[in-house]
Amino acid sequence: MINNAISNVTAPQHTSSRQWPADVADLLGRAAQLLEAGAALKALDLLSRADGGPWVVNARGVCLLRLGDAERALEVFRGLALGTAGFGLKEDAPTVFKTNYATAQLLSGKMTACVVTLSQTRDEGHPAVQRVRAAIRRWERSLSFWERICYYMGSGMDRLVVVDAPGDL
Repeated sequence: MINNAISNVTAPQHTSSRQWPADVADLLGRAAQLLEAGAALKALDLLSRADGGPWVVNARGVCLLRLGDAERALEVFRGLALGTAGFGLKEDAPTVFKTNYATAQLLSGKMTACVVTLSQTRDEGHPAVQRVRAAIRRWERSLSFWERICYYMGSGMDRLVVVDAPGDL
């Protein structure tokens, strides 16, 4: 399968801070500053000492993505984004939780699952959805003819693709 499948995702805009609950907005703001400074481990440490709801859990998952631990991030986001049956997304989950889940799927080599998750967000106009979809398109365009054939045939590919600042708080 594809090891990592998203390239050159630019740093997210922090417009989501307006959606943060008031009781965790300061904490998430500090975590965002640490993440912007490239200190994901410090941000994770800060967040691990906090009792916060799903927004803090989401921020921990973003830290894991930035630290390159997509598999652990996938588990974190799975609990935030998936419904109780485990097949569809929670209707009431914020779009950033869903797109972070899709990004973790992508970085875990689960391209098809990522595309399905993005389609289930039902928020194509959201900047995070557009950013992930654009990154997938850029990645697909970067493939050679034979890589593209292998990709569309479902064959394994080992092309390593870099993600810049994955995840949104």
